[in-house]
Amino acid sequence: MMARYGLGFLIALMAASIGANSALAQMQGFGEPSYKPTGKFAAGLSPEDIVALPGTKWLVAGALPKTDAGTRGGLSLIDTANPSNIVALYPAASASDKQDKIRFKDCPGPLTGGFAPHGINVERLPDGSYNVMSVNHRGRESVEYFHIVQDGAVPHAMWVGCVVMPTGAGGNSVTPLPGGGLIETDFIHKPNPRFLDDMENGTQTGGVLKWTPEAGWSEFTPIKMSGANGATVTPDSKWVFISEWSDYKIWKFAMDGSAPPQSIHLNFLPDNLRLTDKGTILIAGQNADPINVMTCRGKHVPCQAPFTVLEMDPATMATKVLARSGDENFGGATGAAMAGDALWISSYYSEKVVQYLPR
Repeated sequence: MMARYGLGFLIALMAASIGANSALAQMQGFGEPSYKPTGKFAAGLSPEDIVALPGTKWLVAGALPKTDAGTRGGLSLIDTANPSNIVALYPAASASDKQDKIRFKDCPGPLTGGFAPHGINVERLPDGSYNVMSVNHRGRESVEYFHIVQDGAVPHAMWVGCVVMPTGAGGNSVTPLPGGGLIETDFIHKPNPRFLDDMENGTQTGGVLKWTPEAGWSEFTPIKMSGANGATVTPDSKWVFISEWSDYKIWKFAMDGSAPPQSIHLNFLPDNLRLTDKGTILIAGQNADPINVMTCRGKHVPCQAPFTVLEMDPATMATKVLARSGDENFGGATGAAMAGDALWISSYYSEKVVQYLPR
């Protein structure tokens, strides 16, 4: 039994019947979904994460290069009005490199050893323009910054700099902070040859890191996590939310440490987090166990795991189900983003980004 379901998952399931006296009894993720698939999708991409480009019709998709599929890697644009229109953002013929040597003075230079994006996010700049931030695993472990230039019908990217991760850190998600800083999750701190066993048992594999231009890297919280994954910050910058993937948990931290951390348990593996325009948080993840999710691609077996997408109120941490599915056409959701009324869902394990609308 334990080979199929992680210890954290089994504890969470058992807690559902323990009663209100247990903190774990607050497991969430149940209920009828309020969104339904439209049949529209962008094909030929397997992005681990997606984010809406504010004020435009475009989604940015970040896809790791894969050895077992023909899907494109790097950053791409998806036209939400016509999802068959997919445009390379970086690397791309339209892209350029121009390092901001004041802000990113410690960055060793442009990407020369390839680019393998993981978690992505959007950083709003004081002049109203945007950078796309991306965790990168090729050539260097880093967070890369791409300024979005909107001087035509299709935006294009200009690489402007990077922040190199501390030795041993295995980044997953990133979220910007006021003043040019960031928070990044350290999914698997290396070396750790037993990380699959650790994740299956819900034991620690990494933590959460903070970087500022003034102080550099530091530990955001001393709490160690089992698969620290998604990260987002509320619009007022007072609260930080982290998904602890292989312990089926969402954490809430006060940015200034003025309140004790809070957490809720979910009935699925919570992956990427995404802030919506109305200030709620989307949580996408897989209704599966960590080992099967982590190894299915390497075994060349279908990865169409059932999935759930929740919307969470950051004040109360109460959630409601937006989408729940998973079949031979699409499964194993890893990211979600809102564009207008439409919910878009991405998956590292499926070669599509699919659209859902309210029922």
